[in-house]
Amino acid sequence: MKKLFFVLIISVIFLSASSAPAEETAKQECENLSFVPEIVFTTSYGKLIYDFSMGREELSRMAQQAGIFEQGVFAAGLALVNINSEYELNTQTKTLSNNDRCILPLRLSVYIGFSRPVIYMAKELVPGSCNYNLVLRHEQVHQQINKQALEYFIPIIRRELSEEVKKIPPAYVGRMDSEDKVSAELTQKFYNAVTPLVNRLRDQILEEQRKLDSRSNYQKESDTCRAFNRKLR
Repeated sequence: MKKLFFVLIISVIFLSASSAPAEETAKQECENLSFVPEIVFTTSYGKLIYDFSMGREELSRMAQQAGIFEQGVFAAGLALVNINSEYELNTQTKTLSNNDRCILPLRLSVYIGFSRPVIYMAKELVPGSCNYNLVLRHEQVHQQINKQALEYFIPIIRRELSEEVKKIPPAYVGRMDSEDKVSAELTQKFYNAVTPLVNRLRDQILEEQRKLDSRSNYQKESDTCRAFNRKLR
């Protein structure tokens, strides 16, 4: 009995050692497959809405929570938008020459866009007044910046993403691996390729918005109403 047990152990070790080169060869065969997924890109600006239901104090609290600090008359208005992104990877399993499996990325669906763009106007503002028109124009420019940034960066993101996905090879499913686990790991690699591009879009939009909210621009826009009010006296 002891001799039989010893022979069994030796056989298992031998089989494990001999399967390692074969598995490495299969993995190499999988990763060498030239397969670039189709990229399906969609976007949306959302539908702009106007909200006149809140007062200046409420809008100031909302602005602070969003990290926005409007000054002077501009604290009577607020422009907000949500930047959304969604990704989905469709795959196909291919059988290799040694009957091992390889997961191929077929299609990467990417959505980057806005949801609920809204302009808030404080209910204390008098419609038709210079301050009302000034705040309204200021917040509309904020939303226009959002729209133009999306139009500018989407083609750049699409182009850069097309290059990034070429660096991600198909995923080999080892004999001790779960296909679902390997598929999830492959999906994560594509997610990691998209996410920095979306974060850069968000950072660029915030940078452009800060230019509009600069002290010098506040002063320039406020002078418009001061000059207008002087003419009415």
